[in-house]
Amino acid sequence: MDPIQNPLFREPIGMTFRAKRELMDLTVEDAAKALKFGTHLIDAIEHEEWHKLGAPIFAKSYINSYIKLLGLSEDIRNEIPGMNSTPPLKAITSAKIEPARRSSKWLLAVVSVIAVGGLMAYLNLRQSPSEALSLDALVDNAVTPDNQAIQAAVTIDGQSAGQVVAANAEPVPAAAPAKIAELLIRSKQESWVEVRGKDGSVLFSGTLGGTTEFRQDPAKVGKITLGNASSAEISLDGAKLDISPLIRDEVARFTLSDDGKPAAADSVPTSTIPNE
Repeated sequence: MDPIQNPLFREPIGMTFRAKRELMDLTVEDAAKALKFGTHLIDAIEHEEWHKLGAPIFAKSYINSYIKLLGLSEDIRNEIPGMNSTPPLKAITSAKIEPARRSSKWLLAVVSVIAVGGLMAYLNLRQSPSEALSLDALVDNAVTPDNQAIQAAVTIDGQSAGQVVAANAEPVPAAAPAKIAELLIRSKQESWVEVRGKDGSVLFSGTLGGTTEFRQDPAKVGKITLGNASSAEISLDGAKLDISPLIRDEVARFTLSDDGKPAAADSVPTSTIPNE
Protein backbone atom coordinates (compact mmCIF):
# COMPACT_ATOMS: atom_id res chain seq x y z
CA MET A 1 0.00 0.00 0.00
CA ASP A 2 1.19 3.51 -0.82
CA PRO A 3 2.44 5.23 2.39
CA ILE A 4 0.81 8.47 1.27
CA GLN A 5 -2.62 6.82 1.52
CA ASN A 6 -2.07 5.34 5.01
CA PRO A 7 -3.64 8.28 6.92
CA LEU A 8 -6.88 7.75 4.99
CA PHE A 9 -7.49 4.39 6.69
CA ARG A 10 -8.32 3.94 10.36
CA GLU A 11 -6.27 1.56 12.43
CA PRO A 12 -8.11 -1.75 13.08
CA ILE A 13 -9.95 -1.76 16.41
CA GLY A 14 -8.21 -4.85 17.70
CA MET A 15 -4.80 -3.39 16.83
CA THR A 16 -5.69 -0.25 18.80
CA PHE A 17 -6.25 -2.35 21.92
CA ARG A 18 -3.05 -4.31 21.39
CA ALA A 19 -0.90 -1.25 20.66
CA LYS A 20 -2.14 0.50 23.79
CA ARG A 21 -1.51 -2.60 25.92
CA GLU A 22 2.04 -2.96 24.62
CA LEU A 23 2.62 0.75 25.12
CA MET A 24 1.70 0.23 28.79
CA ASP A 25 4.21 -2.67 28.87
CA LEU A 26 1.47 -5.20 29.73
CA THR A 27 1.40 -8.79 28.55
CA VAL A 28 -1.84 -10.59 27.71
CA GLU A 29 -1.52 -12.47 31.00
CA ASP A 30 -1.03 -9.17 32.92
CA ALA A 31 -4.19 -7.68 31.40
CA ALA A 32 -6.22 -10.84 31.98
CA LYS A 33 -5.10 -11.01 35.61
CA ALA A 34 -5.95 -7.32 36.22
CA LEU A 35 -9.43 -7.77 34.72
CA LYS A 36 -9.98 -11.27 36.18
CA PHE A 37 -10.64 -12.48 32.64
CA GLY A 38 -9.39 -15.50 30.76
CA THR A 39 -6.54 -14.76 28.32
CA HIS A 40 -8.75 -16.07 25.51
CA LEU A 41 -11.06 -13.07 25.99
CA ILE A 42 -8.14 -10.61 25.61
CA ASP A 43 -7.03 -12.43 22.43
CA ALA A 44 -10.61 -12.38 21.07
CA ILE A 45 -10.87 -8.58 21.53
CA GLU A 46 -7.45 -7.85 19.98
CA HIS A 47 -8.19 -10.13 17.00
CA GLU A 48 -11.75 -8.73 16.63
CA GLU A 49 -13.29 -12.18 17.11
CA TRP A 50 -16.39 -10.75 18.77
CA HIS A 51 -18.37 -13.97 18.47
CA LYS A 52 -16.04 -15.61 20.98
CA LEU A 53 -17.14 -13.19 23.71
CA GLY A 54 -20.54 -14.83 24.13
CA ALA A 55 -23.86 -13.03 24.46
CA PRO A 56 -24.05 -9.24 23.79
CA ILE A 57 -24.39 -8.32 27.47
CA PHE A 58 -21.24 -10.34 28.30
CA ALA A 59 -19.28 -8.86 25.38
CA LYS A 60 -20.16 -5.29 26.44
CA SER A 61 -18.95 -6.00 29.97
CA TYR A 62 -15.61 -7.45 28.78
CA ILE A 63 -14.94 -4.67 26.26
CA ASN A 64 -15.90 -1.84 28.65
CA SER A 65 -13.59 -3.24 31.31
CA TYR A 66 -10.68 -3.51 28.84
CA ILE A 67 -11.27 0.06 27.60
CA LYS A 68 -11.11 1.39 31.18
CA LEU A 69 -7.95 -0.59 31.95
CA LEU A 70 -6.13 0.78 28.90
CA GLY A 71 -7.53 4.31 29.30
CA LEU A 72 -8.92 4.36 25.76
CA SER A 73 -11.68 6.70 24.61
CA GLU A 74 -15.15 5.28 25.13
CA ASP A 75 -16.02 6.36 21.58
CA ILE A 76 -14.21 3.27 20.34
CA ARG A 77 -17.24 1.24 21.39
CA ASN A 78 -19.27 2.82 18.59
CA GLU A 79 -16.92 1.22 16.04
CA ILE A 80 -17.47 -2.31 17.38
CA PRO A 81 -20.28 -4.25 15.65
CA GLY A 82 -23.25 -4.99 17.88
CA MET A 83 -22.13 -2.90 20.86
CA ASN A 84 -25.18 -0.60 20.66
CA SER A 85 -27.74 -3.32 20.07
CA THR A 86 -30.04 -4.57 22.81
CA PRO A 87 -31.22 -8.20 22.87
CA PRO A 88 -35.00 -8.31 22.41
CA LEU A 89 -37.18 -9.76 25.13
CA LYS A 90 -38.98 -12.93 24.15
CA ALA A 91 -42.56 -13.47 25.20
CA ILE A 92 -42.88 -16.28 27.72
CA THR A 93 -46.36 -17.31 26.63
CA SER A 94 -48.74 -16.35 23.89
CA ALA A 95 -52.41 -17.12 24.09
CA LYS A 96 -55.20 -16.05 21.79
CA ILE A 97 -58.60 -15.72 23.37
CA GLU A 98 -61.48 -16.23 21.00
CA PRO A 99 -65.04 -15.20 21.88
CA ALA A 100 -67.47 -18.04 22.49
CA ARG A 101 -69.58 -18.77 19.45
CA ARG A 102 -72.87 -19.69 21.03
CA SER A 103 -76.27 -19.08 19.56
CA SER A 104 -78.42 -16.77 21.66
CA LYS A 105 -81.44 -18.86 20.67
CA TRP A 106 -79.95 -22.03 22.15
CA LEU A 107 -79.07 -20.16 25.35
CA LEU A 108 -82.64 -18.84 25.68
CA ALA A 109 -84.07 -22.35 25.15
CA VAL A 110 -81.83 -23.86 27.87
CA VAL A 111 -82.76 -21.12 30.37
CA SER A 112 -86.46 -21.63 29.64
CA VAL A 113 -86.26 -25.41 30.23
CA ILE A 114 -84.45 -24.91 33.54
CA ALA A 115 -87.00 -22.32 34.70
CA VAL A 116 -90.00 -24.56 33.85
CA GLY A 117 -88.39 -27.55 35.59
CA GLY A 118 -87.71 -25.50 38.73
CA LEU A 119 -91.28 -24.18 38.82
CA MET A 120 -92.78 -27.67 38.51
CA ALA A 121 -90.56 -29.04 41.29
CA TYR A 122 -91.60 -26.14 43.57
CA LEU A 123 -95.33 -26.76 42.96
CA ASN A 124 -94.96 -30.48 43.67
CA LEU A 125 -93.28 -29.78 46.97
CA ARG A 126 -96.08 -27.42 48.06
CA GLN A 127 -98.82 -29.88 47.15
CA SER A 128 -97.31 -32.97 48.91
CA PRO A 129 -94.82 -31.84 51.57
CA SER A 130 -92.76 -34.58 53.12
CA GLU A 131 -92.36 -34.83 56.86
CA ALA A 132 -88.82 -34.93 58.14
CA LEU A 133 -88.65 -36.61 61.51
CA SER A 134 -85.86 -35.63 63.87
CA LEU A 135 -84.15 -38.02 66.26
CA ASP A 136 -86.02 -36.39 69.16
CA ALA A 137 -89.40 -37.01 67.47
CA LEU A 138 -88.55 -40.65 66.84
CA VAL A 139 -87.59 -41.12 70.48
CA ASP A 140 -90.75 -39.40 71.79
CA ASN A 141 -93.03 -41.39 69.52
CA ALA A 142 -91.36 -44.67 70.36
CA VAL A 143 -91.50 -44.25 74.18
CA THR A 144 -94.43 -46.06 75.83
CA PRO A 145 -95.02 -47.35 79.37
CA ASP A 146 -93.59 -50.65 78.14
CA ASN A 147 -90.30 -49.29 76.79
CA GLN A 148 -89.32 -46.47 79.16
CA ALA A 149 -85.85 -48.05 79.36
CA ILE A 150 -85.31 -46.92 75.77
CA GLN A 151 -86.19 -43.35 76.72
CA ALA A 152 -83.69 -43.44 79.59
CA ALA A 153 -81.02 -44.80 77.25
CA VAL A 154 -81.40 -41.92 74.77
CA THR A 155 -81.81 -39.17 77.41
CA ILE A 156 -78.65 -37.95 79.18
CA ASP A 157 -78.93 -35.42 82.03
CA GLY A 158 -82.21 -34.10 80.69
CA GLN A 159 -80.85 -33.67 77.15
CA SER A 160 -82.14 -35.56 74.17
CA ALA A 161 -79.85 -37.59 71.94
CA GLY A 162 -79.93 -34.92 69.25
CA GLN A 163 -78.92 -32.20 71.73
CA VAL A 164 -76.04 -34.31 73.09
CA VAL A 165 -74.65 -34.98 69.60
CA ALA A 166 -74.89 -31.28 68.66
CA ALA A 167 -73.19 -30.22 71.91
CA ASN A 168 -70.28 -32.64 71.43
CA ALA A 169 -69.70 -31.83 67.76
CA GLU A 170 -66.35 -30.11 67.08
CA PRO A 171 -65.86 -27.60 64.25
CA VAL A 172 -63.74 -28.87 61.37
CA PRO A 173 -61.00 -26.38 60.44
CA ALA A 174 -60.91 -25.28 56.81
CA ALA A 175 -58.10 -26.81 54.78
CA ALA A 176 -55.21 -24.41 54.18
CA PRO A 177 -54.52 -23.67 50.50
CA ALA A 178 -51.51 -25.52 49.08
CA LYS A 179 -48.43 -23.34 48.89
CA ILE A 180 -46.80 -23.08 45.45
CA ALA A 181 -43.00 -22.81 45.38
CA GLU A 182 -41.55 -19.76 43.58
CA LEU A 183 -38.14 -19.00 42.05
CA LEU A 184 -37.27 -15.26 41.93
CA ILE A 185 -34.47 -13.69 39.85
CA ARG A 186 -33.64 -9.97 39.96
CA SER A 187 -30.54 -7.79 39.58
CA LYS A 188 -29.26 -4.54 41.02
CA GLN A 189 -27.60 -3.72 37.68
CA GLU A 190 -28.39 -4.68 34.10
CA SER A 191 -28.00 -8.45 33.75
CA TRP A 192 -28.71 -10.71 30.79
CA VAL A 193 -30.80 -13.75 31.75
CA GLU A 194 -31.87 -16.89 29.94
CA VAL A 195 -34.10 -19.48 31.64
CA ARG A 196 -34.86 -22.77 29.91
CA GLY A 197 -37.46 -25.33 30.90
CA LYS A 198 -36.66 -28.96 31.65
CA ASP A 199 -37.78 -29.79 28.11
CA GLY A 200 -35.28 -27.30 26.65
CA SER A 201 -37.86 -24.65 25.78
CA VAL A 202 -37.02 -20.98 26.47
CA LEU A 203 -39.09 -19.67 29.40
CA PHE A 204 -37.37 -16.26 29.42
CA SER A 205 -34.57 -14.54 27.51
CA GLY A 206 -33.68 -10.88 28.01
CA THR A 207 -32.30 -8.34 30.46
CA LEU A 208 -33.25 -7.72 34.09
CA GLY A 209 -32.34 -4.74 36.23
CA GLY A 210 -33.85 -2.18 38.55
CA THR A 211 -37.49 -3.01 39.21
CA THR A 212 -37.81 -5.79 36.60
CA GLU A 213 -37.72 -9.36 37.88
CA PHE A 214 -38.50 -12.93 36.82
CA ARG A 215 -40.71 -15.38 38.78
CA GLN A 216 -41.40 -19.00 37.94
CA ASP A 217 -42.34 -22.35 39.48
CA PRO A 218 -38.96 -24.08 40.10
CA ALA A 219 -40.46 -27.41 39.06
CA LYS A 220 -40.63 -26.07 35.48
CA VAL A 221 -37.07 -24.64 35.41
CA GLY A 222 -34.19 -26.53 33.81
CA LYS A 223 -31.03 -24.48 33.08
CA ILE A 224 -30.36 -20.85 34.10
CA THR A 225 -27.69 -18.60 32.52
CA LEU A 226 -26.82 -15.20 34.06
CA GLY A 227 -24.56 -12.45 32.75
CA ASN A 228 -23.11 -9.86 35.16
CA ALA A 229 -23.96 -12.56 37.68
CA SER A 230 -22.31 -10.93 40.71
CA SER A 231 -25.08 -8.28 40.78
CA ALA A 232 -27.92 -10.81 40.42
CA GLU A 233 -30.02 -12.08 43.31
CA ILE A 234 -31.68 -15.51 43.17
CA SER A 235 -34.07 -16.76 45.86
CA LEU A 236 -36.31 -19.78 46.32
CA ASP A 237 -39.44 -19.27 48.45
CA GLY A 238 -37.80 -16.18 49.99
CA ALA A 239 -34.51 -17.94 50.83
CA LYS A 240 -31.49 -16.45 49.01
CA LEU A 241 -29.40 -18.89 46.95
CA ASP A 242 -25.60 -18.53 46.84
CA ILE A 243 -24.30 -18.84 43.26
CA SER A 244 -20.92 -17.18 43.83
CA PRO A 245 -18.99 -20.51 43.53
CA LEU A 246 -20.55 -21.00 40.07
CA ILE A 247 -19.56 -17.59 38.60
CA ARG A 248 -16.88 -17.66 35.87
CA ASP A 249 -15.92 -14.42 34.06
CA GLU A 250 -19.10 -12.79 35.43
CA VAL A 251 -21.21 -15.60 33.94
CA ALA A 252 -23.10 -18.24 35.93
CA ARG A 253 -24.64 -21.34 34.38
CA PHE A 254 -26.50 -23.62 36.73
CA THR A 255 -29.53 -25.80 37.43
CA LEU A 256 -31.57 -26.45 40.58
CA SER A 257 -31.19 -29.81 42.30
CA ASP A 258 -34.13 -31.70 43.80
CA ASP A 259 -33.49 -30.05 47.18
CA GLY A 260 -33.45 -26.54 45.62
CA LYS A 261 -29.65 -26.05 45.64
CA PRO A 262 -27.86 -24.45 42.62
CA ALA A 263 -25.59 -26.89 40.76
CA ALA A 264 -23.17 -26.20 37.89
CA ALA A 265 -24.46 -26.79 34.35
CA ASP A 266 -22.63 -27.27 31.06
CA SER A 267 -21.27 -24.02 29.55
CA VAL A 268 -22.71 -23.49 26.08
CA PRO A 269 -23.11 -19.90 24.73
CA THR A 270 -26.77 -19.11 24.13
CA SER A 271 -26.36 -16.22 21.67
CA THR A 272 -23.56 -14.35 19.98
CA ILE A 273 -22.72 -10.96 18.50
CA PRO A 274 -22.73 -11.14 14.67
CA ASN A 275 -19.24 -10.93 13.20
CA GLU A 276 -19.55 -8.12 10.73
